[in-house]
Amino acid sequence: MDGLYFRVSSERQTTENQFEDLLQVAEKDGSGRDWAQIRAALAACVSEEQRPTAGGAVRTVYHVQPELATKLARECIYVEQGRSSKTGARQRPLFEQMKRDAAARKFDRLLVWKVSRLGRDMREVIATVYDLADLGITVIPVKSQTGPISSTMGKLLWAIQAWYAEMENSEKSEAIKAGQARARAGGKHMGRPRRVFDRHEVIRLRDVEHLSWPEIARRTGAGVGTVVQAYRDLTGNA
Repeated sequence: MDGLYFRVSSERQTTENQFEDLLQVAEKDGSGRDWAQIRAALAACVSEEQRPTAGGAVRTVYHVQPELATKLARECIYVEQGRSSKTGARQRPLFEQMKRDAAARKFDRLLVWKVSRLGRDMREVIATVYDLADLGITVIPVKSQTGPISSTMGKLLWAIQAWYAEMENSEKSEAIKAGQARARAGGKHMGRPRRVFDRHEVIRLRDVEHLSWPEIARRTGAGVGTVVQAYRDLTGNA
């Protein structure tokens, strides 16, 4: 059976971008899991919140619903939202749960989006790779060109890739921060505008037309997590 580990490193990113890539691989594993139910749980697992900034703009932040994340973890599907602070970065209960489940051999392969999802830095990525390989767990970074990692040579190749990934991410982060600083200096507001849509229309599309969450999101022009949260807020149901 496959385990799936989804993680982003800040509340301004969403794991939703990783779902489809891993699900397409996992659905072929022949485990007999109810993938329709799992997809529905994933769609409802991430919610959006609009927060005003000091400059008057609005930014979107994302939250993982803990009760749904716990339910998914029982299926060896781990959805985790990182924190920007050093203290918050250490709080990764589902990462620790994934490692315990790996030691118990609850899954044979672990699917991740990219190698960098398995650690905060190169040292932790390498340590995690070695730990999982020693347990006999094959790790598959689905957006990587190196292929499955399950051997001593694989560990070395992944360690090298992890280093490059870390450097690339660091450079991109610095470039983004520099661009944002220039924009603010020029008087531009940062952040996306608040998504405006008829939240009561979400209820009609769900309860009357019985549309799926992705179809409702397409009809309203909002994200899947946003329409699920709107429905939950108005009806009290998931």
